[in-house]
Amino acid sequence: MAISISTLRRVTCVVPDSGLAINYLENLFQARRLRNVPTHINSAMSLRLAHVGLGDLVIELVEPLSPNSFWKSRLEEDGAHVVSLAYGTDDMEQLIADLSAERLDLLEAENDAVWCKCRHITGFDLVLEPWNKNRPEQKPGGWGDVSPMLHVEITHPDIAEAGRWLEKLFGSQRVEKAFSEFLAGITAGRMDIKHFSLGDAVLQYIEPRHDAGPWWDLLQRAGPSVHNITWLVDDMPAVAKASDAAGTKDLRYFEFDYSPLFGEENRIGDKTVGRIIDCAHLLGFHLELSERQARNISDFMFKAV
Repeated sequence: MAISISTLRRVTCVVPDSGLAINYLENLFQARRLRNVPTHINSAMSLRLAHVGLGDLVIELVEPLSPNSFWKSRLEEDGAHVVSLAYGTDDMEQLIADLSAERLDLLEAENDAVWCKCRHITGFDLVLEPWNKNRPEQKPGGWGDVSPMLHVEITHPDIAEAGRWLEKLFGSQRVEKAFSEFLAGITAGRMDIKHFSLGDAVLQYIEPRHDAGPWWDLLQRAGPSVHNITWLVDDMPAVAKASDAAGTKDLRYFEFDYSPLFGEENRIGDKTVGRIIDCAHLLGFHLELSERQARNISDFMFKAV
């Protein structure tokens, strides 16, 4: 029986400079520095820990300070990257039993949390916490000039297997089917794309072909991994200007006509501009940003955006 989990509490990234990462997000989006965020990480370790809110997402930034630490090894091996997603559960005992049956490495973390090493299956590790431990003091949302988070995008060699595992353990479901199939069609076969729910978050799984560029490259270099996280923005020219001023460039720029999916009557403008900003070296993930595609976009999304 699948275990119930909370909304997504944190995305944890290991980065070379947490201050630089926060300044970058502040300059692009007016992201909010957060204080006293509950966490599974021992702040007494030789690291600098910081939190920033963007949309409805809490981003946890870990900057290793010791050359011989676990976190420094992760940074040196894979560069800046998304390490884990954190959720609460009201049945830790059953969850630990289920994960143990999967023969996964489970590590004890702060505040009775369990760190599950499942990146090879899901593209990220999972941090599971007792429901009443590490809960945010206030409901996240509304931080910065972006929408709620749309997707955590993951490059993966077998997205069907990832989906089956998430469904078995957590009751995840395939969501946003029409939207993901439309996106896959745009790639002309270079990617298979499927979306799965996990708590209130949507995981956008990309199974890239050899000619899929950076998604294929990341998969070959690091295995299943988070490639980018996606938000909607209202002022794309301002974001592009801020990105240029910060010294980051587009990994991809695209203009799409979404009216075949959302309907001509719901169109906003002649085209929708989107971009993926090449900033994983700063944040641990690239930023995928899009203008609002249609007036009725929330009808096609797992949660209102």
